[in-house]
Amino acid sequence: MMVSLQRLSQMPFKEKALVRHKLCPDWGVGRVLLRSDEYLQIDFSAAGLKKLKTSIADEHLEAPTPDEVKAFKPESAKPSGKRAVSRKDRMI
Repeated sequence: MMVSLQRLSQMPFKEKALVRHKLCPDWGVGRVLLRSDEYLQIDFSAAGLKKLKTSIADEHLEAPTPDEVKAFKPESAKPSGKRAVSRKDRMI
């Protein structure tokens, strides 16, 4: 049990973190979806879902640049001009 707690405290990239792969920059920015003792599942913008071994993944991952983070984040939803239909307005 002690080893697991120690390993958890050393994880630099937790779930939901944005990362980039040092050896595969063409994959783009990725978001860590799942992290276990064995694997990381990361959804990269240009390469899709990748499964990397936890034991070596942190050596190959780094934080993206601020410009990459800005480009990765989706723009906030803009109002479409359509009004929301409430239950009272809905035709049955």
